[in-house]
Amino acid sequence: MTYLAQTLHAGSLSVRTPKLAALCGLAGKVLVGAALAAAVGCSPSGTSMADMAPAINYAAATINQIDTDPGNGPFGNGQNVVLDRVVAVTKVDKYVNSTNQQCRYQIWVQDATCTTPPCGLVVKAIGPKAPSPTASGKDCPSASISGTPLNTISRGDNVRIRGHVIVEIDSTPPMSVVEHQLFVDSLEILTPDQTVTPIVLTDPTMYGQFVTHLGQTWKKYEGMSVTLQPSVGVLQVTAFGSGGFQTSPGNSNWGDTFDGDYYPTGVTMYPIVGSTFHALSGVVSTRHGGELMPGRSKDFVP
Repeated sequence: MTYLAQTLHAGSLSVRTPKLAALCGLAGKVLVGAALAAAVGCSPSGTSMADMAPAINYAAATINQIDTDPGNGPFGNGQNVVLDRVVAVTKVDKYVNSTNQQCRYQIWVQDATCTTPPCGLVVKAIGPKAPSPTASGKDCPSASISGTPLNTISRGDNVRIRGHVIVEIDSTPPMSVVEHQLFVDSLEILTPDQTVTPIVLTDPTMYGQFVTHLGQTWKKYEGMSVTLQPSVGVLQVTAFGSGGFQTSPGNSNWGDTFDGDYYPTGVTMYPIVGSTFHALSGVVSTRHGGELMPGRSKDFVP
């Protein structure tokens, strides 16, 4: 195979380097017209297909604008947006989308300057295919080697994110809980100028609004760090299951998304039914009807 043929073979999908871009012009002159030019990712005029791709325009947005968009507005489904200096309030989680066997990665971010909730949302990235149809998130590569833009982000990082919005409505009646997702195209880690402190909720009568599929409190505090700390009495664990636990008063639902980060060493069930806490903290996820997500052992205050 000649050098020219080798180069054409290597660039058969698209021209992405200056040398191959120059080759587009050569292809148009010495090869047989548009068909062979297209074989190296060139237009008939000799320009790169990548060069011809339209630039994406990302509209500046705030998390609150996205969270309060009805879904068909300027910050709703399919819109390309950029969030500037938001703060990661969890670590990266990984799970498998069973519909297409994709490993997916997600992290929750919050706007530290937002004073009118909701001020947070989930940021997602699509990774490699899961190893088997029955695989779970633990079977996927770690975020650091996922090849996604979430490969270097950590809790507390200040970031600038570009991506497109997807709005997902709870499939269980009354279908009032909505998750706003930002699928990331690019991510920049910035200087750590902003921090997030959980909002402390002291009124026990509102805790019943953190019940999966029910209540408007999911919407109000979507994606935000909150602490349930009753002004009188304590929180008691009333139920424990495969997806998390419940606390009273209010029968609030807590998920186990990050249980590997708060389970004591050697313990197979935590927290134990009947145990009490003066305060519990977590991030408000509106996924599949909503759950509060503790993320560290310090989120449990006896």
